[in-house]
Order: sequence, then C-alpha cells, then structure tokens
Amino acid sequence: MAREIKISITADQRLEKEYRETVLAKHLRFTVIGIFVVFVGVAYFIYEDSVHRLPMISVLFRLVPAVCALLLLIALITSFKKRVNLVIALYYLCLGGLMTMMAGLIIITSGTRMYEIYLLGTVVVIFCVYLCSLFGMRYLVPVYAIPLATAIGVIVAADEMPLERVLVMANPVVVAFVCCLLAEIQNRIRFRDFTSRKIIERQNVTFSKELALSKSVQRNLLPQKMPENNDIEIAVEYIPMISIGGDLYDFIKFRDDDAVGLFMCDVSGHGVSAALVSSMVKALLNPARDTILSPAWLLHYLNENLAGKIGDHFFTALCGLYRPSDRSFTYARGGHCYPILIRDGSVVELESRGGFLGRFVSMSFEEREVRLASGDRLVLYTDGIIEARDDSGAVFGEERLKDVIGKNRSAGGGTLIGEIISAVKSFQNREDFDDDVCIITMMVR
Repeated sequence: MAREIKISITADQRLEKEYRETVLAKHLRFTVIGIFVVFVGVAYFIYEDSVHRLPMISVLFRLVPAVCALLLLIALITSFKKRVNLVIALYYLCLGGLMTMMAGLIIITSGTRMYEIYLLGTVVVIFCVYLCSLFGMRYLVPVYAIPLATAIGVIVAADEMPLERVLVMANPVVVAFVCCLLAEIQNRIRFRDFTSRKIIERQNVTFSKELALSKSVQRNLLPQKMPENNDIEIAVEYIPMISIGGDLYDFIKFRDDDAVGLFMCDVSGHGVSAALVSSMVKALLNPARDTILSPAWLLHYLNENLAGKIGDHFFTALCGLYRPSDRSFTYARGGHCYPILIRDGSVVELESRGGFLGRFVSMSFEEREVRLASGDRLVLYTDGIIEARDDSGAVFGEERLKDVIGKNRSAGGGTLIGEIISAVKSFQNREDFDDDVCIITMMVR
C-alpha cells in the first residue's frame, strides 16, 4: 500500500513538473519582448520623474525591475535556461521588481500631490503582474505582499499623513488580494485542462499500442496462405475500417480431402468489440475442422455455441464447399450477402435462406448446390461494399457491384477485386470505408 502511494505521489510530482515546464516554455516565447518593454518603460519613466522633479532616489527604484529583467535575459540566453526553477525564480523576481518600484514611488510621493497618481499606477501594475503570472497564488503572494507591506509600514511609521490618505492604500491591497484569487482559480483550471490532455494523450498512446497488437493478433487469425488446389484460383482482399475489424474469412478443411471450404463472416459493429467476436468465431472454427460435415452444419454449430454469448452483437456468415471431383459448390448462408456467380458473361446471385447468427439458438440454414464449369468465377463479399455511401447518402448497392463485376469478368481475381475497391472509393469520393470490407474470388480453371 505504501509503495502504491509513493508511486502515485511520484507520478503527481512528475505531472506537476511537466506542467510547470510547459507553462514556462509557452510564456518564455514572449518574455524577451516583455523585457524589452521593461527597458523602454524604465527609460521613459525616469524621464517623467525628472519632469515631475522627483528625488533622485526614484531612479534607483526605477532601475530595480530593469536589473531583474537583465538577470532574466542573461539566464534565457545562456545554459541557465535549462534550470527551470532558476528561470521561474528570476521571472517572479522581475514581477516583484515592478511591485518594488511602485512601492518605492508610493513612499517617495507619500507627502505630495503625486501620491494618489502613483497609487492608481500601482493598481494598474498589480493587475499587469497578475496577467503575467505563470502559476497560482503561492507564487504571487510574496510578489504583492512584501512590497505593499513595506510601503504601508514605512508610511505609517513616518506618521506624516492623515489617516484617510493612509487608508487609500487599501485599494491596491484589495486589488492584489483579488488578483491572487484569480491567479489561483486560473492556475487550477489550467492545470486541470493540462492534466486532462495528458491523460487523453497517454490513453491514446496506450490504445494505439494495444490496437497495433490487436491488429497483429487478428492478422495471425487470418489464413497465412491460399489452399493448395490446382483446380481453382483464389484471391482475397481484407480492409478493416480501422486497424482491426469484425470481418473474418478462412479456408476450411472438410472431411473430403480434396474439397476446399470457403468461410466468411461479418460481425455487427466495428472496431475492438467486433474483432473480439470474430476471434470467438475463429476459436470455434479451429477445433471443429475435423468434424465439419457440411456448410449448413457449420453454421448451426457456430450459432448454437455463440447465441446469447456475444452481447448485443450478431453476425452474418457464408460457408461454401467446392469439390474438385464433380466441380460442385455447396453453400449455406446466414443473413450474409448472396455469393455472385460469373458464367459466360452473366452475373447472377446464388440465393439461399438463412438468418443471422448469434442471437437465436433455433435458426435454420438452407443448403444449396451449384455445378461449376471451367472459367466460372465466384465472388464472396461483406456488406461494407454494397452499403458504402456517397456524399448524398446514396448506397453503392448490389446493382453497381454486379455492373463492375460484369465489366471486369475476364480479369484475374486480384485485378477484379482491385476494380471493385476502386469503384467503391470513386463512388464515395474518398479512400476510407465506413465499414470493414472483405472480398474473396474463386475461379475454376
């Protein structure tokens, strides 16, 4: 427990140090300009003091902020700039120098008609010091309290002014008190915003790392190579909406050694949660490989094992079995997009009945079979293709997909997939997708 508290304190101290460095760096961009203004202002007001015939000691008070500003400038242009605490101390010393100058002028003019004018000037300086302050009231209190307390003490001790004129000093004191409170409120708000940004940044970094790891894991869930069968040619493209997605494809080995199984599913939603569900599907596929009887059996198996276990998610699936011996393609689908058959220039959908998986245990999946011939091609895809929208909200749709397939029916599998992806991107008028996209083509040689 003690160790956890120590770690927490260390983290808080590190965050506060980072905050101080950030605020200081932000303000130092304008500090050189401020120092130049101090130098010019001091020269001008020394001239003004001579016009008003103030004692020569006023020059010494005028030079206090100039000397402090010079020390800060030296620190900023030398290696001392790296010493944050020193720079902060010199910065507040400059602000204290301004207040010391005004306190000295109040004392000098306390018995003259210039007294109220310099009190008003002190109020203005107090407010300017607040505007230039970096942090909360604990830094600002000494800047205000020491010069003002000294000025009041000297005036009261002199006992040369009426009480009502001495009480006028309450004005800068009240303004200083209010400015301290404002500085504290401002600093707390600024620190809270800084902390929130840092938390978000760190969470984003953590999330990015986890997302990269999840992407690597999910990529390893996908087949690492194509089925070895000289009778067919298969091409695949998988584009998740973000780094990971809910679409999944696999090549399944059925009991028939020569058969090639194609599996595709599309989990509702996007991102991490959808990817987790697709991982659950993959985890069920692996141990079932030696017992799969048919496409419909596989869909029943997945649905029975996942119904009620994936929260608000559900998924569509398509499973097909190609047998080279008779060139038959047996397939079953559960709410998934119809597979498309390209034959002799025609582009047709292979229909079958079946609802989505993962919600209801009792679900039927119709199994159908089609005989393929040399040159026939199948296109399996997820709804990220047909549900892509343009700027007006119109969907790409099945008809546009079949039109693109028809125009490129003689192209190789990879080229055909590329043309489909390009057509969708052109339709959307952008490169990214609003859903995960997966396409598989299988051509019979």
